[in-house]
Parts: sequence; C-alpha cells; structure tokens
Amino acid sequence: MAFAINKVQNVRPATPGGRKRKRSPLAGWLGKKPAEKPDEELPALDVAGGLNRALRNAQQRAEKPSPGIDENPVREALTAIEAALYAIDRVRDILEQACEVTISAKDADDAGGRALLAESYDELRLSINEALDKIDPRAAVLIGKGQRHIDVMLGGRTRYSVSPVRLDVSENGLDLPPPADAFAGFDEIDEILAHLDTALGRADRAAASYCRDAQYLIARMKADAAANVETVQTS
Repeated sequence: MAFAINKVQNVRPATPGGRKRKRSPLAGWLGKKPAEKPDEELPALDVAGGLNRALRNAQQRAEKPSPGIDENPVREALTAIEAALYAIDRVRDILEQACEVTISAKDADDAGGRALLAESYDELRLSINEALDKIDPRAAVLIGKGQRHIDVMLGGRTRYSVSPVRLDVSENGLDLPPPADAFAGFDEIDEILAHLDTALGRADRAAASYCRDAQYLIARMKADAAANVETVQTS
C-alpha cells in the first residue's frame, strides 16, 4: 500500500527543518505571501513506509491470531486512515482543477466565455460530492456519509479517538458556493477563489491530522508488538 498523499508532498516548499509545507496555488491571486514563521507546520508526511510495514506485520500476526484475539483495532483504524488519505488526495485534485478553471475566468474578456468556465467550475464542484459517495467504506467513516469517531481501545481504559472531517461542498464542509451569476462579474470570481483557497486549507489540515493519528498509532502498534515478543520470550 502507499499513501496517496505522497503526490502532494512534491509541491511543498521545504522548511528549514527539512519538512515541507503546502501552499495554496491561489496564494498569488489572493495576494498572500508565505509566512516567515507559520503558525503550525504540517508534520513530516513520511509515514507511508511505517504504515505499510505496520499493516503488513499486523496482517502476518492476524494470520496466526493469539487465543481470544479476534481483531486488531489499531490496524483497523490505520486502514481507515489510509483509505481517507487516498480520498482526500482525490478531493484535492478536483479542487486544484477548479482553481485552474476559475483563475482562467479572470482572463476571459467576454461574458460568454466566463459563463462556460463557470459551468466547468460547477461541474467540478459537484464532482466532489460524487467522489465522496463512491469512496472506500472505511474512508467514508471519516470523511464521507455516516461519519463517526473511530475510538481505538489501547488497553485498560486508554482510548484514542480519530475524528471525522466533513469534506463535501456544503457550508459545514468545504463551503464551495455555486456560481450564481455565471462569473458575470469579477467580484464573484474573486469570492469563489477565496472559497477554494479555504477549501484547500481544510483538506490539507485534514490530511495532516490523519498523518499525525497514523504516526501515533504506528508507534503504539510497534510498542505492543515489541511487548508481545518480550512476553513470549520470557514465558
């Protein structure tokens, strides 16, 4: 398996710490400048190898289950996170296409041309909901329909919760409005560009949050595996 988010890594400028930070493709149009000291750097999204190894090792253990153990809740949560990251990557692809179409409308002199671009933007906007309707059921728990927290019991009363994020085009999700005036005026174009910029940020924050969840759960899985090995060796 591979994290779908790897593709997004390639477009992030490097930070002094060696990590990379996403920057909206609309930053130039919206007059934004990269912050010298960003409030919150995205975590290093190099957890793909660790997640893959953790899932593979968990699968091997699942093939020879210990007495009384029917499932691995940590592995199930990691699988859901990976599926969600694939889906977020798809949503971000659509958002970037919508950005390109909307930016093109700023260069269109005639209202008819802008109206055609508005139609293309609206089709892309609605395709986000369509894409979410077809995602892996494991990802749907976190970013699709029927969202809920994934609560992972880690032993005793310790519980780790992975939170859902709404990424449809509604006001409570990405908040992408339709082109009510068919891009007749440039004010509407600028407004939609601002909404797209915010939507990209929401998608990026969701991906970063799930990567942090994965990093923690991978570490916990490795620790549990090491403890099990030590128990077997001493028994």
